[in-house]
Amino acid sequence: MSDSIKNSIKKQIVTLVRVYTDDSKGHVSDMLEHLHNRGDVIGTTIFRGIAGFGGHGHIHQTQLLDLSSNLPVVIEFYHKSDKSEELMSFIHQKIKNAHIISWDVNLSFENIE
Repeated sequence: MSDSIKNSIKKQIVTLVRVYTDDSKGHVSDMLEHLHNRGDVIGTTIFRGIAGFGGHGHIHQTQLLDLSSNLPVVIEFYHKSDKSEELMSFIHQKIKNAHIISWDVNLSFENIE
């Protein structure tokens, strides 16, 4: 790796948050909008599962050409620890069936100025 690339790589400890829920109530779009516009989140990805089950043990899965709106969804984002705590509290208020896990991770990124 060249010295110029090494010098432009920054490292930071952030909290990675993963929210397990489903898309049955349409709250996924609301969460994405909130994290983007008001949460000032560094990065977010939303994954839609093809099958899963939660605390109630009900299996939800998709079939070919099925447009079910009750499939598992994982909302993942990372941010500074103090802000992540605020966002997790907000998510618990908005999504009643959410299961949230979080842990500190090392974020490595190129500092582009």
